[in-house]
Amino acid sequence: MKLYNSTKISKPGNQSDLRTNIRRMASLALVFSLFLIQVSAKSRAQITYSQKGATISRVFKEIRKQAGVDVFWQSNVLNDKVKINAQFLNAPLEEVLTQCIAGQDLVFTIKDKTVILTKKEAAVSADLKSAFSRMEITGTIFGEKEETLPGVNVMNKKTGKVVTSDANGVFKIAASPNDELLFSSLGYISQTIVVTDKTSKLTITLVPSSIGLENVIVVGYGVQKKVNVTGSVASVGAKELENRPVTNVSNALQGTMAGVTVTQSNGQPGKDAGKINIRGIGTLGGTNPMVIVDGIISSMDNVNPNDIDNISVLKDAASASIYGSRASNGVILITTKKGKAGTSVIHYNAYLGKQKPTNLPDYLPSWDAAALYNLALKNEGKPLRYTDAEIQKFRDGSDPFNYPNTDWLGLFYKGNGIQQNHYLDVSGGTEKTQYMVSLGYFDENGLVKGTNTNKYTSRINLTTQATKGIKINANLGFINSTMQEPANPFTGDFAQVIRQINRISPMVPYKYANGNYGYISDGNPMAWLEGGSFNREKYYNLLGNVGADLTIIEGLHFKPTVGYQLNIDQNKKFIKDQQYYDKITGAPSFYQGPNSLKDYNEFLNVVTLQALLQYDKTFGKHTIGALAGYSEESNSVNVLEGYRKRFLNNSLSEINAGPIDGQTTAGYANELALRSGFGRINYSFDSRYLLEANLRYDATSRFAPLQRWGAFPSFSAGWRISQEAFFAPVKSWVNELKLRGSWGKLGNQSDIANYPYISTINTGLDYVFGGTAPAIAPGVAVVNGANEKIKWESATTTGIGLDAGIYNNKLTLSVDYFNKKTGDILLSLPIGEVYGLVPPVQNAGSVKNSGWEFMLTYHDVKGDFSYGANLNASFIKNEITDLHGIGPIISGATFRQVGYPIDGFYGYISDGIFQTKAEVDAHATQSGGTIAPGDLKYRDLNGDGVINGSDRTYLGSRFPKATFGINLNAAWKGFDLTVFLQGAADVKNYVQGIMLGQVSSSTGKPTSALLDSWTPENTDATFPRLWTNFRQNDPSGMPSSYWIRDASYQRMKNLQLGYTLPEKYVKRIGLSRARIYYSGQNLFTITNFYKWVDPEAPRGDNGYTYPQVLVNSIGLNITF
Repeated sequence: MKLYNSTKISKPGNQSDLRTNIRRMASLALVFSLFLIQVSAKSRAQITYSQKGATISRVFKEIRKQAGVDVFWQSNVLNDKVKINAQFLNAPLEEVLTQCIAGQDLVFTIKDKTVILTKKEAAVSADLKSAFSRMEITGTIFGEKEETLPGVNVMNKKTGKVVTSDANGVFKIAASPNDELLFSSLGYISQTIVVTDKTSKLTITLVPSSIGLENVIVVGYGVQKKVNVTGSVASVGAKELENRPVTNVSNALQGTMAGVTVTQSNGQPGKDAGKINIRGIGTLGGTNPMVIVDGIISSMDNVNPNDIDNISVLKDAASASIYGSRASNGVILITTKKGKAGTSVIHYNAYLGKQKPTNLPDYLPSWDAAALYNLALKNEGKPLRYTDAEIQKFRDGSDPFNYPNTDWLGLFYKGNGIQQNHYLDVSGGTEKTQYMVSLGYFDENGLVKGTNTNKYTSRINLTTQATKGIKINANLGFINSTMQEPANPFTGDFAQVIRQINRISPMVPYKYANGNYGYISDGNPMAWLEGGSFNREKYYNLLGNVGADLTIIEGLHFKPTVGYQLNIDQNKKFIKDQQYYDKITGAPSFYQGPNSLKDYNEFLNVVTLQALLQYDKTFGKHTIGALAGYSEESNSVNVLEGYRKRFLNNSLSEINAGPIDGQTTAGYANELALRSGFGRINYSFDSRYLLEANLRYDATSRFAPLQRWGAFPSFSAGWRISQEAFFAPVKSWVNELKLRGSWGKLGNQSDIANYPYISTINTGLDYVFGGTAPAIAPGVAVVNGANEKIKWESATTTGIGLDAGIYNNKLTLSVDYFNKKTGDILLSLPIGEVYGLVPPVQNAGSVKNSGWEFMLTYHDVKGDFSYGANLNASFIKNEITDLHGIGPIISGATFRQVGYPIDGFYGYISDGIFQTKAEVDAHATQSGGTIAPGDLKYRDLNGDGVINGSDRTYLGSRFPKATFGINLNAAWKGFDLTVFLQGAADVKNYVQGIMLGQVSSSTGKPTSALLDSWTPENTDATFPRLWTNFRQNDPSGMPSSYWIRDASYQRMKNLQLGYTLPEKYVKRIGLSRARIYYSGQNLFTITNFYKWVDPEAPRGDNGYTYPQVLVNSIGLNITF
């Protein structure tokens, strides 16, 4: 009997080749032994292959290549020329074989690495019995978001019959009891259903295989299969973002991706967006990443988080250089949801949440404040301020107006803290036209009365096949938001009100018996809070684009796009005047005014023109992709503002109601334009060897003509080791292994003015003429220096990475190492005063970032129970490598110096607390007044006997060297649980002044930390001796290691518990799905930082910051 095999059998190689292969396999086994522990040895081979009209013999060759399995058959048994539409994604070998021999009356036998195909034996009675019991099974197939899925293969494993779901996801297939129906579609996890005698109608939900390595991800100007990506790209989908009570996209990203650091230091409504850094701080200027929404440069604030389908972050030069001059800080690609062919699906999502602060200072009551104030005066040799009897009056409340115990924080944080969110979308369409329409409303009232924000959003996304070769797509989004906060006349707006509430002593009354406000030198913060002064900002954004996809020939597409963005920012700040009165006589005593109004209006128009020519073609084992593009972007800004004061009364809040005396007006307009050409070439051989090259050529109007253009290339390569023949022995365990490397150059031009190469002239600079009879004449003058030689910042990045998929991608691993060097940094460096102008911007300085990133995911299903985990971690080192010959550049408690991280803490090393006068006398001379026991002792680093600025040194960095995120999820019979932890390590921070605690009769509040201050009786204290006049112990004037603390933390960022109601109940009320859930945001934080201050608080927080918030919410997801 002659047997035919699907592939030719190679002759054995020589003994040397054998030893080489053995060494290779041994090395691979060693590398992956850590991942293979505790995994069943019964794992079957998985096949991934997609090809329309593939012959059976071609599929068998893929089986041989991917699984190392030989298929044998007799020459007269199988018609191996039969063609099938092969769509297998990590499919079991049995499933692939069943579909290949469907309709040929064959059976297969698998033994070890061999498959034998033979004719079925006659089984007439069984077939007849099956035929009599066969029935028609109908059903509908849905995606995870309740959208119907067309084109899903439904196969009866017993008969081999295969049908496909229609445009509405509906299918019909004949089956008998105990038959198995297999549902499979590219990009989704296959599902098997056993037919019973009661089965007639099925509802099937397929889950995307999003955590496998075969899924498609968004990259610059297109999409790629993840297995073919050679750069470093991180991606999260809608599921990871939904149902969390976050108000903006930046905070939703925190902790979800390796290498993406998000720091949220403010919880105020409308001002709580996080600061994003991708792979550390890469420059000394602007560090914000580039954000692109549906192909148009925009902002994350211009997208409703519920509208997002996917976010991809391009972290290295290989993936980001296609965006060239603005990509050095990384690129964030946001893709909004699109409609899919099928019946219309309506989603309604809503939640209601209640906030409370995560941390508030634990200020002491007035009697402790009075006692500590006395102690500070005693330490300074001054008379005591309060007697024991007066301190007792503070304690017992017998005279609340003269000896009060005012709970200022209790008065201040009385807002209801309620937030609500409503979101409705409708999606669907035909094979020709698909649509998605959404409406959103968000409202948040803060913890402080008068702080609130609301936002209305709408979106329309449309795709239509206009003709056979022309597809049109349009995206249009609109946002209308309002943010309001109390105001006062001090610089800093509402932050100054927060500072006042943290500053004013509990020994100052809120109000006197006559109802008048108590006050200190800068008034009463509650007077400003309750007086009706406000700062209101209204923001409107219209963002849209229209594009086409023209098929010129097969594989060649022309894609023109025009985009438009309009931002309108309107700010009105109305400050009422405030009169304070004497507590005894009631006569006016202190006035803060006059009242005033400022109106500010800014209009930004952005027009984008873009054209892409894209070609993709496969020739045998060779796959080529090419992209050529051109884009233009023009920005124009117009600003107009007006100011008037001394309104007749505090009820007039329109600018025309104020007198013209003392009015001011201002306005300006400027423009910015960019022009770019770019291209990309991809090459893949046999899906094993991958190459990619990118080039972008950018010009900006910010630079002089000779410096205007910049070229930004990148090169990357990948090797899918798992596709090699020698890898076959471990293929059933390690189904994917890819090694990738890259090099590229990126640019930056942000954080500088629009015309730095031109000397600008300012008006309003008067001249004096006339000799003995001088007179003032209006004039103009050059104020800013120019530099025609400035050019792009350039960041060169090299990187290497490894991607692995293990046990049918149940376990996936990605590891990256990168080294990024940014040079020609745009800086305004100090110049001698003789220059006479504001120093011009220069290309000066360089920075280096390097580090490691890790991403590990696991998922599995055991019957009704599914579970998974996602862990990511980043380790980053930052260093300034050049400052153009100057430095250190000192700014308060931080500095910039070659060899150290950007803005590292700079201060004195504390060697503890002086305990005796002899110890003080023997130590180097310290400034800050008379040094005594109980004061901090600073190290004399240079040994000159004097503690001064020369003894300051690096004390740590406020930017974390390590960040991590952990996402755990599980589901069982309608219940689902998600736990999301996030944190940072090896990071420093400090607080000062008001947040640390101060002692005073009116402008200081001590915290509990001051209770353990040094005294002759308490020499083992954690706090130095108390002071009243900001002496040498104060971290504001003498920053030192004593106050800088480890700010590492681990935060329970989100916990969500949900329940999906049984389908049989929700359908009775016209729904297809209903889910209720609880969500907790920022539930707890573990840290060694000051317990009353959030570890993400701004550097050196001095009481200006609105606290972070904990949010408990309940929500509802409904699908119609």
